Amino acid sequence: MQLKFAQGWLVSALCGGALLSAALSLFAAPQRKTLPAGAKTVAAKVAWKLKLSNEPPYLVSLKAEKAPVTEIAAALGRRLNIPALLSPVIRQQRVTVDISDAPLESALLRLAPQPYIDYELSGDPAVQPKLISLYLHALNEPPPSALPIVKGDAESILIEGDTEEGMAEGAEKKKEEEPLRVTLDKNGISLRAKQQPLVVVLHEIALKVDIPFEMKYESSEVVDGEFNSYTMEQLVRSLSPNIRLYQRTDLSTSETRPLRLVLVPPANAQPTTKM
Repeated sequence: MQLKFAQGWLVSALCGGALLSAALSLFAAPQRKTLPAGAKTVAAKVAWKLKLSNEPPYLVSLKAEKAPVTEIAAALGRRLNIPALLSPVIRQQRVTVDISDAPLESALLRLAPQPYIDYELSGDPAVQPKLISLYLHALNEPPPSALPIVKGDAESILIEGDTEEGMAEGAEKKKEEEPLRVTLDKNGISLRAKQQPLVVVLHEIALKVDIPFEMKYESSEVVDGEFNSYTMEQLVRSLSPNIRLYQRTDLSTSETRPLRLVLVPPANAQPTTKM
């Protein structure tokens, strides 16, 4: 009888313990779940929000908190359809910004202390400058290479001036009688041309500014007039809609440097004379 009682007590105790464990498990605190790697990546991507206008002049709205500059720059590049290139230092950076409807150039200055933009400027004043690429650099880093922009299809080689006259006679001409004269100083670039072929004028300008000149077609356009203390942009837009000027702007200093001059085929091939 004692054995049977002991066995019954043991069974009762075991059953009671099992029921107690089950009851406690119902009220136990839920275990913390670990998000999968993919979920963490998604969470990181919503650390910033970017809005960009569809047409130039581009306006940027950006709200970011410790967001990787690489991600924001990549998004800007995709939406602008241009390369967005970062220096090794900037690739490691994160930013916290809150800007609304700021010009693109101002927004880039919030992402890096030394940004650059390459533009293509048309000789047609009605055409907005076209973005070619943007760069984000840190202070004291070397500027990006200009070789991809400077290198064209074929650099033109021209013989300019009055080819029918001898060198001695040409050297004796007074400056005011020269059919073509280009000067460059701190106030800008000045040009005097008397019925000079456009290709000759552009070649002389490129020589003075020290940039390559690429001629993609043999133009019959003629330049006749005088332009004093113009910027390169003003001069290009005063000569022909068929000119393309490639240039780079350092946004931290607002300095613009011409990189290449190109003469492209016109919409219509009729010769024109610029007065």
